[in-house]
Amino acid sequence: MEQYLLQLPKRLAQEVRTGIANGDSANVDMVAGADNKHFTLHVNGKEYPARIAQLPTILETHKTYDDNFFYKSGEIGQIFVVTDKEEERKLLETQDEVPNGLTPPNTNVIKRKYEKTKKTTPFPKPDVSRVEEDLVKIINANGAIEDVHEELVDFYDWMADEEHPNGITVTDEMELIREHPEYLALSEEPPTKQQKVLPPSRGNSTVPGTASASIMNTPQATDAGSEAESQTDGRASVQRSPAFAPTPSPRLSPMQLSQPSNRDLDEDKEVDMLEDDILDGMDTKPASPPRQKAYLTDPAYLKLLPIRDRLQKSVRDADRDISELNAKVDANSNIIVKNRFKQMLETARKQRTEIADELEKVKSEIAAFEST
Repeated sequence: MEQYLLQLPKRLAQEVRTGIANGDSANVDMVAGADNKHFTLHVNGKEYPARIAQLPTILETHKTYDDNFFYKSGEIGQIFVVTDKEEERKLLETQDEVPNGLTPPNTNVIKRKYEKTKKTTPFPKPDVSRVEEDLVKIINANGAIEDVHEELVDFYDWMADEEHPNGITVTDEMELIREHPEYLALSEEPPTKQQKVLPPSRGNSTVPGTASASIMNTPQATDAGSEAESQTDGRASVQRSPAFAPTPSPRLSPMQLSQPSNRDLDEDKEVDMLEDDILDGMDTKPASPPRQKAYLTDPAYLKLLPIRDRLQKSVRDADRDISELNAKVDANSNIIVKNRFKQMLETARKQRTEIADELEKVKSEIAAFEST
């Protein structure tokens, strides 16, 4: 059920309370104006102008029969402001919303809490109507939505014809794509070219170090249709073909591997024996476990660790409470509420000092254990 608040001047409020206490509430009546914003309050035959305004927050009213269980009876979101002065009435005409709530924490709540939300600009009406039209079209089309993926590829001749001078739209159901499915993979990267390795010559094993020298003296193979290469010394040009195999130079021909001598084998054997002797002389001892400190098993030391952690957490919580109370003291303009926050701030600082002193004592005891 929706309920309302009635704000009256002090003299008029006392008169209305007295009438309600005596059971004579018939002389109090509220008459609405034509715009449902301006009202007239009738009290004992006198008329007082009133105006309805919005509260910054919605309040809930509860009732109880045994002071234990409370039941919600209604909600309050508007207030009737009645005035008997002309200056207050003119000021009330420009006020559609009350800046302060009913409780001290809600003092100037609109400026402190809700000012940021009012700066949000609404969506433009043309954009909203356009989106609504698009949604209606989708609903009328049985909810069919096409998922289109655009991809930039190179141009080919088959992509345009007389009927589609600006290009065709490729789909999986086209006959052209069915015949040539590779057209859908135009944007994929070509496979990496594998390097061609020349087979080694038969009967002889070559030394890797001489391969570069042989390649440097080998003429470069060209395609069958390539043009004649020009000579720098002015001689007649000669057309080369890959059919002719390159002939290595006699001076740089591959060398045959010679069998290792007995002296080389003896030197290798001596090196292996020396390495074995060195490794045998190194005794691999297992790492000894670290020596456990005596205070780590002391019950008194173990009892101090959780106490230190608890006190450190209490100090952090106290610092957070002090910062919040400082902000409330600076932001509040009500003197009574401000003094109340100052008292709470002073109490929080005292508690923080006591906790810090106790924490220092615990830390000193732990340090004494660890130093022994």
